[in-house]
Amino acid sequence: MLVASASAWSATVYKWVDDQGVTHFSDQPNPRAEKLTIAGAQSYGAQAAAVAAPPTAAAARPAAPPVCLIDTPASGQVFLDAFSISGHVTLARVGDGSQSTLRLDGEDISALLGPSGSFSVSQVGRGDHTLTLQVTDARGEVTCEASAVTFSLRQRSAVGPGVPTAPGTPTVPMAPGVGRHSSS
Repeated sequence: MLVASASAWSATVYKWVDDQGVTHFSDQPNPRAEKLTIAGAQSYGAQAAAVAAPPTAAAARPAAPPVCLIDTPASGQVFLDAFSISGHVTLARVGDGSQSTLRLDGEDISALLGPSGSFSVSQVGRGDHTLTLQVTDARGEVTCEASAVTFSLRQRSAVGPGVPTAPGTPTVPMAPGVGRHSSS
């Protein structure tokens, strides 16, 4: 048995080059062959590999930042003959325990914000107004802040009812019962 196992650990190989220059290897002798003794085959004993679990989806990608936008009204939008406005905000990935604060001219109107992001404000006076939106986490730290939106409400002139005026245009008072006449 030892002889059989010894022959398994080593082998005799013959090497020669033929007339065309091709090198040959064989276990059979050849008159031109050189005898090579090959030691036993190398073996590899693998150690236990440390296998790490694949990263979870949350660990593989950093969490996307929260999104908070004032969709409507648009910045610079002008409402004519309006005393109220309706709008919409987008809130996404703001996290549990977060608080959204919507303000009109600095006054908190968050109570008017519906679950779908819609809101409506009545009794808005004429002039320029600013909407802001901010999201804070459970610790009170600001996690998202939308760009402020400034819009305007314009009504017809109170001095000359029925006569619309453009912003910045002075109104000419008219006496009751007197209309505008063109002279020829």
